[in-house]
Order: sequence, then C-alpha cells, then structure tokens
Amino acid sequence: MRGDSTGYGQAAGRRAGGLLLILALLLPFGLLVLPTTLLLLAGMIPTLVALVVDRDPDKSATLTVGALNFCGIMPFCIRLWQDGHTAELSFRMLANPTTWLLAYSAAAAGWLIYFMVPRVVAGFSISRDQARIRDLEAARTDLVRDWGPDVAGQPKEAGGEAPASAPSLIAPVRGEP
Repeated sequence: MRGDSTGYGQAAGRRAGGLLLILALLLPFGLLVLPTTLLLLAGMIPTLVALVVDRDPDKSATLTVGALNFCGIMPFCIRLWQDGHTAELSFRMLANPTTWLLAYSAAAAGWLIYFMVPRVVAGFSISRDQARIRDLEAARTDLVRDWGPDVAGQPKEAGGEAPASAPSLIAPVRGEP
C-alpha cells in the first residue's frame, strides 16, 4: 500500500489517465481536420486563458467566455468548410484582422457578461428586498395605528410609556425613536 491512505492519489491518477485517453483520441481527429484545428486553436486562445485563470470549480468564466468565443470563430469555420477546407485558406483567414476582431470581441463580450450579470442580478435583488422592507414597514405602521403599540411588541406601562426592560421584538420604523 502506498503512503496515501486518502485515495486522492488514485483519483488524480485516474483523471490524468482519462486526460491522456482523451488526448490520444483527439490528436488523430485534430490532424484529420487540421485546417479547422488550426483556426480553432488560434481563435479560442481567450477561452484557454479563461480556463487557466478561472478558480471557480464550476468554471463559469470558462463556459461564458468559451461559448461566446466559439460563436465568434464559428462563421469562419463554416466558411472554411464551404470553401475547400485547406490549410492555405485557414492561414489566410488567420491573416485577416476581421477574423481576430470577431473572435476576440465575442470573447470580450463573454468576459463582460461574466463580470456584469452577477452585479445586475444583485442590484435587482437589493431593490426588490428594499421595496419589500418598505411595504412591511408601512403595514407595521398601519397595524400600530389601528391596534396600538402592543401589536408591535412594545407594551405600555400604566404611565403610558414602554418599560425600559422590555425588549423590542421588531426594529423601529424609520423615523420613530
């Protein structure tokens, strides 16, 4: 038995073995469609960068950037397939700045979505929660007006004031002491 009793070494070995198997299967296919492989490897560099820098276990940045990056390079792959699928055409496309502009602009849009969507969702959530708090405070004020301060968890003593030792169960409405 090896010194690793947790099994993590075996899991890492299986992952590495699985990666080697995938590479062994993809390499011949990549050589078979070499012009497309060259175009995709060059055009998908932003996705590879996202894969390296993304620390999230779900790899959400890689998925977001990769999906849009793939959409940006795909029109050129389709044109490559329609116009003969040659390495020369692939290199001509890579020499065209429009190819790079479209593929990398799409990847940039992926980064923009990755960074902006959580902030927009959080902003909407905060706005919705604040509106709910305002509605609850208004309802509480109406209840206190209709039923008296006892309904708000603030019982009054004989002198008309709430006892100092009585804990407040509900936070005071804004503007109340």
